[in-house]
Amino acid sequence: MRRLSLIALALGALLPQLALAGPGPIEARGRQLRIDVLWQGQGHMGDVHQVRHSQKAEGPYEIHGETLLFPIYSHYIGEAGATRYYQIRSGRIERGTFHPSSEWSGLVHATTLEKNPAGLIDEMQEAAVRLATIGNHPISGLTGEWIRTRGQPKPGASRVGATGATGMGLANLVVAAERSYLPREDAAAAVLKALRFLDSKAERFHGAYSHWIHNHTGEALPFSKYDNGGDIVETALLAQGILIAREYFDATTPTETELRETANRIWHSIDWDWYRNGANDHLLWHWSPDYGWKMQLPVRGFNESEITYLLGIASPTHPIPVNCYYQGWRGKHFGSDRQHFGIDLQLGHGMGGCAFWYYYSHLGIDPREMRYRGRTYHQHYTDLCRVQVAYMRSQADRFSGYDTMWGITAAPGPDGYAGFKPGRLDNGTLVPAASLSAYTYAPTTSQQALETMYYEYGDRLWSDFGFIQSFNLSRDWSFPLYLGIDGGTVAPMLENHRTGLLWRLFMNAPEIQQAIHKLQSDPRWSQ
Repeated sequence: MRRLSLIALALGALLPQLALAGPGPIEARGRQLRIDVLWQGQGHMGDVHQVRHSQKAEGPYEIHGETLLFPIYSHYIGEAGATRYYQIRSGRIERGTFHPSSEWSGLVHATTLEKNPAGLIDEMQEAAVRLATIGNHPISGLTGEWIRTRGQPKPGASRVGATGATGMGLANLVVAAERSYLPREDAAAAVLKALRFLDSKAERFHGAYSHWIHNHTGEALPFSKYDNGGDIVETALLAQGILIAREYFDATTPTETELRETANRIWHSIDWDWYRNGANDHLLWHWSPDYGWKMQLPVRGFNESEITYLLGIASPTHPIPVNCYYQGWRGKHFGSDRQHFGIDLQLGHGMGGCAFWYYYSHLGIDPREMRYRGRTYHQHYTDLCRVQVAYMRSQADRFSGYDTMWGITAAPGPDGYAGFKPGRLDNGTLVPAASLSAYTYAPTTSQQALETMYYEYGDRLWSDFGFIQSFNLSRDWSFPLYLGIDGGTVAPMLENHRTGLLWRLFMNAPEIQQAIHKLQSDPRWSQ
């Protein structure tokens, strides 16, 4: 008893010293016109941080007004050759006020770099992968839906893990390892953490996951009134990332071996055929243990969901017939002949849909290998992007920024979340992730948009994980959060443009090769 009392006294004397230790170690990295400050720590767990900076080591120091919810502060300064000194301290938010729990950390400094447009892609990828390398939940390892990096933490927000966004997060961890933004062993461990949670704790519905998953318990969180069960499209986006990670992490280390084994257990358990609801020639998006097939939403093209059919055909355990691809996915509304701005279009309708249709399924599926009416998807998407850019240039007098930027897709706007498209469904809202994720289809105009957003509007649009979700210059509005299924596509699709890495990994998976062979052996492939 006396020994326990002495230990308690010793801890009582030590705890105040520990509370004053502060975050660390801290690193400052000079980048184009900005400085990134990173330190050890975890987001989502209650601890928040303050940063102060100065142009001189001796001060005076200015405290940044917003609290930092993750161990990252990306400081856009807007000029080259600027040196800044930084200190960080930890604390908590109580009743809207920051209460420090540590003293200011040791001092770090860095100097901003000169403009280098050719190097912006690499810096963009480095920042974008942080959605997963820093932003993933420390308990589940899942990627979130809405992620706020600064300001007041929203109660309960950290409990939501997103299935499709997690698949994209896994692809980001592959990019992080390949580009050495994160050591390979750390990236593999992060992938394995998510896969273990998905395999052993997350609720499943005939092998499929819900759209949202509780980060602590693994239980399904309702996405809407009748959507509290399996979501086969979100599950497909997850499985795409799982297969990419399985193919990349091929070493014989204990971590990478377990990663592949766990990936296969999850992949083999998905009952794609169940989501046909019997003998349907198409897949149904949702099934609920409480409401059954009540939502009755067929997965038909053309939209972002092609990955669902390819994986269903590729499944070694619960496959769907190849006919589902042609009769279910490529239905009568899959394409139409029309012309806009002098450009002939065949895939889709009108001036094209939301831009995310062109890349959600193509983190893994190589659009150069898929064909429709004798042309590759890459060619079709290139034309669709050309039309969107031409439309936006035609509206430059109406909407600010449309002269040099592009990217209309589903996103939050000044009047709420909407599926923005060229035409009447456009209100001037731009999404940086759209032009960046579609870079491979429109490299010249996407690079122009990247440079404009960064060099001209970086002080308004840049934050800790790269560009914010969306903005509307005409209405002086912006949405400073990150949506996992938008921000999560940027680094993987830029990597595909640069090296084709993720396309190569996914398309070379044995199951995918067999599925592609089945599709190409059907006479309808060339139609």
